Amino acid sequence: MQRSTSNRTLSRKLSGISERKQSLSNLRNRISTVSIHDEDERIASSASSKSNRMRKKDQIEKFIESPQPLIDTSLSQLRHTILCEGLPESCPYRCYIWSILLRAAPIESEWYSGVVARGEVNATSIGSDSKYSKVGEKIKNDAFRTFQSNEKFWAKASKEEFIRILNAFAWCAIEGKEMDKVNLEESDLNDVSPYVQGMNVLLAPFLYVSRSEPQAFTLFYNLMMIQMPRYVTPTIHGTMDGVKLVEIVLKSVDPKLAEHLMKTRTSATLYALPSVLTLCACTPSLDELLKLWDFLFSFGVHMNIILIVSQLLLIRTELLNAKNPMSLLRQFPELKADKIIKLSLSITKSISDELNDLIVRHLFDDSVTELIDEYNP
Repeated sequence: MQRSTSNRTLSRKLSGISERKQSLSNLRNRISTVSIHDEDERIASSASSKSNRMRKKDQIEKFIESPQPLIDTSLSQLRHTILCEGLPESCPYRCYIWSILLRAAPIESEWYSGVVARGEVNATSIGSDSKYSKVGEKIKNDAFRTFQSNEKFWAKASKEEFIRILNAFAWCAIEGKEMDKVNLEESDLNDVSPYVQGMNVLLAPFLYVSRSEPQAFTLFYNLMMIQMPRYVTPTIHGTMDGVKLVEIVLKSVDPKLAEHLMKTRTSATLYALPSVLTLCACTPSLDELLKLWDFLFSFGVHMNIILIVSQLLLIRTELLNAKNPMSLLRQFPELKADKIIKLSLSITKSISDELNDLIVRHLFDDSVTELIDEYNP
C-alpha cells in the first residue's frame, strides 16, 4: 500500500513548488532569447567571445566569494549564466556552485568524523539479526563496480572514500540522525532506506568535484534527503513514477516514437530506469555529465525526466528504423550535454503546466502516483 505523507511534511515540501515553478517560468521565458551553441560553434567563436567567457568566469568566482543581499535575484543571475555560458571545463569551483544551487550548507568536520567512526554497517556493528546487516557488504561491492574503467575519475577519488561516505549516510538513515544544519521531519528519516541501488553512481560525481570528503557527503546527503527523497525509499516509488513520466512526456511530444516503442514492447521500465535512478550518471562521459548536472541543479532535479526524453529524440531515426529498439537502449549513446539541454528547453516549452507539476512533485510527494497513473496526454 502506498504510504501517505503527513500533512505537516507535505505542506513543508510543497512550499518549495512555487520557487521551482518560478524557475521553470523564467527558463521558458529565456528559451526564445538564449542560444545554446553546438560544439562546432564554440570552436569557431571569436577571440572576443572567449574573452567574454573568461570575464564571466571571474564574475562567477566573485559571486561565490562575496555576500549577496538579494539571494533570489543572485541565484537567478547565476542560473542564467550557467544556461548561457556554462562553467569552464575542469572548473575548480564547481563544488561551490553546486553547494549554492542546492543550498547545501557546509558541515563541521567533527560531526562527519563522528559518524564515520561508526565504521561499516555490518553484522558486527549492528548485529547479525538486523535487516541492515548486509548494507556494508552491498556498499563495498558496488563501490568496486562504480566507473570501473574511468581512470580519470579514480585518479581523484578512492574506494575508501566511497565506502566511508555511503556507510555514513546509511548510519544516518538507520538511526534517524539529521545531518548538522539540516532540519528534517521525523517521517522523512523513517522513510529513507540506508542504501538503494544507484546511490553509488549518484555519489561519484560529487566525490569527483569536491575538495574534501565531508563536502562530498554534504552534497550527496542534500540530494538524497532534500531534493529527491522518494528515490531513496525502500520501494523507490519516486523512481518508478519517474519512469512512468518518461513515457508520458515522450507520448506528449512525439506520439509516433512512443507508439513504436510500445508496439515493439520497449518499456521505459527497461530502458529508462537506470537513467532515472542515477540522474543520467550511468551514461558516459563524466565531463558531459557534469554539464548536465550544472543544468539540473540550476533549474531543478525534476528536469532529469526531460533530459532522458531528449536523449531518445536525438536517436529518433535509429529507434524508428529498429525492429528491436531495446538493442539501442541497453546503453544510451554517450552524452552530448549541449544538444540534450537545447532540446530539453524546447520540450519544456511544449509540455502542459499540469504535466510539469507532476514532474516537479514526483520527487517528494506521494500523492502524485495516482495522478500520474490517471494522466492522459
